[in-house]
Amino acid sequence: MLEKLIDISTNYLIHNQVIDEDDRDVYEYGFHSLYNNIIDIVSIVIIALFFYSVPQTIVYHISFVLLRNTAGGYHTKTHLRCFIMSTTILLVSLFVITRVASPVLSIGLACLSTILIWVKAPIEHENNPMSKEKYHRMKILSRMTSIIFLCLIFLTNIFMDISLRWIAMSLAFGMATHAILLFATITQSLHNRKTS
Repeated sequence: MLEKLIDISTNYLIHNQVIDEDDRDVYEYGFHSLYNNIIDIVSIVIIALFFYSVPQTIVYHISFVLLRNTAGGYHTKTHLRCFIMSTTILLVSLFVITRVASPVLSIGLACLSTILIWVKAPIEHENNPMSKEKYHRMKILSRMTSIIFLCLIFLTNIFMDISLRWIAMSLAFGMATHAILLFATITQSLHNRKTS
């Protein structure tokens, strides 16, 4: 169904002479990315609404995306696998975030995540190699981001009312999700070295 929509969209642009037939592959890839992103966002919104947790979902994704963009991490081989894994992790995270307000858990997750980020980030992906300058810049940014989140988690747990501790939990689970993906990348890399 998605492939048909991509084909219809691309053919529409070619038929109306907006793009050349020679550029078909580029636009098909662009539509593929666009439609997959729309599916992801709509799914996230539906899950957030279902759990009555829109603010928690926003904070969770802010911490996850900011770390993901600076520290890299695991990539599945297909979008469907990525979607299933991401959705499952989000569901589990929101289930805990909306039911537990534990300073020990949020601080513990944040500390472990920060340590892993400081030691291993950034992770390069084979499709997106980094220059030495970019690697160094991403290392600094990922470390700064993790420290900022860690401080926010500490401050939220110390100074905010218990009813607002979901902020710390959401930040911590976004960090932990990213740390799990970093760990998965490291494990996969070690496995690939042993088998080759």
